[in-house]
Amino acid sequence: MKVLLTGGSGLAGMAITNDLTAHGHTVLRVDRIAPSDAPYTRGQVGASTFKFVDTTDLGQVISAMNGCDAVVHMAAIPNPRMAPESEVFRVNMLSNWAVLEAAEIHGVQKVVMASSVNAVGAVFSKKVTPRAYFPIDENQPTLAEDAYSQSKWLGEEMAHAFVRRNPGKLQIASMRFHGLLTKARQQEMRIRAHDGAPDENAAKHFWGWVDLDEAAVACRLAIETHWQGHEAFFINAPDTSSMVPTMRLIRESYPDSEIQGEIKGFASAISIEKARRLLTWEPTVTWRN
Repeated sequence: MKVLLTGGSGLAGMAITNDLTAHGHTVLRVDRIAPSDAPYTRGQVGASTFKFVDTTDLGQVISAMNGCDAVVHMAAIPNPRMAPESEVFRVNMLSNWAVLEAAEIHGVQKVVMASSVNAVGAVFSKKVTPRAYFPIDENQPTLAEDAYSQSKWLGEEMAHAFVRRNPGKLQIASMRFHGLLTKARQQEMRIRAHDGAPDENAAKHFWGWVDLDEAAVACRLAIETHWQGHEAFFINAPDTSSMVPTMRLIRESYPDSEIQGEIKGFASAISIEKARRLLTWEPTVTWRN
C-alpha cells in the first residue's frame, strides 16, 4: 500500500515510516518541517518520500493524498502547554477534519488517527478524576477538560460522524497512544524508578506508557487488518511505569473504583485487550529490563 503519513518528521513519524517500509509499504511523509533523517528528497521515488504540507489546509491535504491507499494521521500539537489552548484546539481539529474529508473525497478507506489516553481525560486534568472501574478500557466515558484532550475526544467523535455518512466504506482506527517512549527515555525511567524519584502526575494518566516502536507496529496493523466502521484502541504497554504493584497504586489513588478481573504485579491499569483482539497487537517490551 501507499500510505500518507502526516506528522512524518516527528519521532513517531520516523518510527512508523521505518516499520511500514520494512513491511513492504511505501510512505509519503508530510509535515510543515523537513525530517532530520531525510530533509530533501527532491521528489525522488522510493520507499519513503517527503512533501511540505500544512494539514490544517484542506486543499494541501487533498493534493497530498492523491494516489494513496491509506493514511496515518499523526500531525498535531501534542499537548496544551506548547501553544495557547485555542491554537491547540484549532490546529488539531482542523487537521482531523482535513484528513477525514480528503479521505472521503479520494475514496481512501483505511484511516489511522492519532488519539491519546487523554481522550478520556488524564494527565492534563486539574486533579485525579474518579474512574468507575479498572482496568480502564474503551467503554469508559470521557472526563476531558483541557483543549488538547477535547481535541482527541472530539477527533474520535468526528471519525464516528464520517463513518455514519459513509456506511460500509470507511475503516478508522483512533489510536489512544500513551507516552511513546524511545529506548533512551525508557532508560531514564529506569534510573528515576530505582532512585525513588516520584512522578506526581502518574496517577492522572494511570501509570501508563508505551514503547515507540511497538506503537508504530500497532499503526501498521491497523491498516493491514480488516473491519468496518470506527474503533478506538488503547495503545499501552502491558506493564505500568511504576515499581509499586498496580493494585496498591489503584487503591491509593482511586479507592472507590471497582476492580474488574485480576490485576497482578505491575500489570497495566489500562486494558489493551481490544487491540490484541482486533489488531492482533501484542506488545512485549518492558522498561524494567
